[in-house]
Amino acid sequence: MIIVLICLLSIFGIWTYLMLHDKFIKIDNSFYDKLKIKEPYITFFKIFTNLASTKLFILICFGLLILKDDKKMGIVLSILMVINAIIIFLLKHIIKRERPHKRQLVYEKGYSYPSGHMVSAISFYGFLLFLTLLSNLIWPIKVIISILLISSIILIGFSRVFLGVHYLSDIMGALFIGLSYELLFIYIACFKFGINVL
Repeated sequence: MIIVLICLLSIFGIWTYLMLHDKFIKIDNSFYDKLKIKEPYITFFKIFTNLASTKLFILICFGLLILKDDKKMGIVLSILMVINAIIIFLLKHIIKRERPHKRQLVYEKGYSYPSGHMVSAISFYGFLLFLTLLSNLIWPIKVIISILLISSIILIGFSRVFLGVHYLSDIMGALFIGLSYELLFIYIACFKFGINVL
C-alpha cells in the first residue's frame, strides 16, 4: 500500500506541475467543447453533483453521531471528511488555479484545482466501498454496491466538468490526491490503529 501511495503522490505532483505549465489547456478545452450541454443532462448532472456537497456530508455524519448508538462510524467518517476539507482548502489556496471561463450552470466560488467535490466523493464513497468489500454481505450484493459507489464517484467528477465549474485536469488531479488520501487514511485508521467500524 505504501508503494501505491508513493506512486499516486508522485503522479499528482507531476500532474500538478504540468497543469501549472499549461500543458492540459488544449485537452481541457477540447473535452468540454465535445460535451452536449442540454437538457435532460443538465438536470441529471446537477443532481449528481449534489451527492458530493459539503452540506450532505455534514448531514450524514451528524446523523450517524446522533442517531446511532455505536458512534464509531460517525466519528471515523467525521474525522475523514474534516481532514479531507483541510487538504482541499490548503491545495486550492496554494495552487490558486482560476475556474474555467465557461458557462457555469451552478454557482461556485473559490479556486478550481483540485476539484473539491471529486476529492470528497473519493474520500466518502471510497471509504464506503472499502467497508462494503470488508463486510459480510454476499458477493453479488458487494458487486452491485461497489459498482454503484464507483459509478457515483465517476459521475460526480464528470458532472463538475459538464456544469462548467472545473477543467478535466482538475478532476484528474483530484483523483490522484483523493486516492492518495483515501489509502493513507485507511492504512492509518484501520490497519495501524485497528479501528473497526463494521
